Amino acid sequence: MGLGYLTFRGVSARRHANESGSETAAEPATMPLVEFDSFSTRREKSSDAERLNVSVKLRLTAPGSVDAYVYVVARNDHVSPKLWGVWPAQDGGGAVTAGGHFRVSNPATGQAVTLSTRWTRINATIDHPLGKPPFDEVMVYVVSPKGDILLARPFAI
Repeated sequence: MGLGYLTFRGVSARRHANESGSETAAEPATMPLVEFDSFSTRREKSSDAERLNVSVKLRLTAPGSVDAYVYVVARNDHVSPKLWGVWPAQDGGGAVTAGGHFRVSNPATGQAVTLSTRWTRINATIDHPLGKPPFDEVMVYVVSPKGDILLARPFAI
């Protein structure tokens, strides 16, 4: 209920602004429901393990709260075979295919969060195969319980 209301409210506000003649070409047609800040990564390496630590802050752009699930997918598509890892870890029926592609058939396999207008920090640790080239991109996904993608944001690393 809350997600639908927030989406309607944002679209309705923009529609009324456009009807009053205050259109601006620089403003995008829709305002995202979820925004991010303070994205960072750190690679850790030891003799027996390699990991990528990812940190990002998320919040809503409109008043209210929304239950959601967060996924962080790290990948390197420039090597063969392609490398990928996901947080939280997924089994065969999870939100990431065997080829490392995101699908929203089962949103509850993500990290459950309740987003509001206050920042929520996400700290993800993704295992990296030993001795392989590093991940070069991270995708952050925020998904509603119904499977609607609220945010899909790539970050080059």
